[in-house]
Amino acid sequence: MLIDVKQITKAFKNDDSWLFPTYQQVLNGVSITIHEGECVGIVGESGSGKSTLGKVILGLEAADSGEVVLGAAIANLPTHRAISVVFQDYNTSVNPRLTIREIINEPLISEALTHQAREALLVNLLEEVGLDTEMLDRYPHQLSGGQLQRVCIARAVAPNPKFILLDEAVSSLDVSVQVQILDLLQKLKQERGISYLFITHDIAVASFLCDRLMFFKGGEIVECVDDMRNLKTVSDPYTKELLEAAGYLEIPFETELNQA
Repeated sequence: MLIDVKQITKAFKNDDSWLFPTYQQVLNGVSITIHEGECVGIVGESGSGKSTLGKVILGLEAADSGEVVLGAAIANLPTHRAISVVFQDYNTSVNPRLTIREIINEPLISEALTHQAREALLVNLLEEVGLDTEMLDRYPHQLSGGQLQRVCIARAVAPNPKFILLDEAVSSLDVSVQVQILDLLQKLKQERGISYLFITHDIAVASFLCDRLMFFKGGEIVECVDDMRNLKTVSDPYTKELLEAAGYLEIPFETELNQA
């Protein structure tokens, strides 16, 4: 076990009277276990609570009840070496005033590295995500969306974390670029032994990368698919509705890409 999420609940106060406030329940007793070296996908519509769960796991939001337990492999590591994150909006994820070199170096600032060793590491990271090293001196606005998301991935893997949370990390990219990024994430997972929690609304994308899928509705997990070969035999009506709406049962992601 790498991360064990136990019975997490979370509610947010509605914008109403301070005297008689009401609350919206966003997470309702969510439990997920993530093992070393696997990718777990969370699929759900906007407002289902999946991104809030991600924030709780990252420590950006406090749960009302429940707990997030870190396994022995990461429990004693500094936070930046244990957990990293790649968000959907690559433009707001980086400081536009920093060069690509400075952006990738952000999680490495406290590392005791010589200038030569640091530069070599930054070059290796850029090459690892499939970018030319001459981009180190560029600024974010000089890169395409796909290139900038690769930079965000390079920054995420720079401290060699055990776990990366990917929150809609490819949803704002074109289909052809999505596949390139997914292939990169798969490669990094295999070579570095990284575990992922992949949050998305896109079932086809999730099925491309994930080992297991969990379907979210109203802050709860309504169905789990522990073997991707059984994806087409789901039983929950909501899960079936999502699959049908996405056209996944008729058009696999690879076919969709070839038609794009």
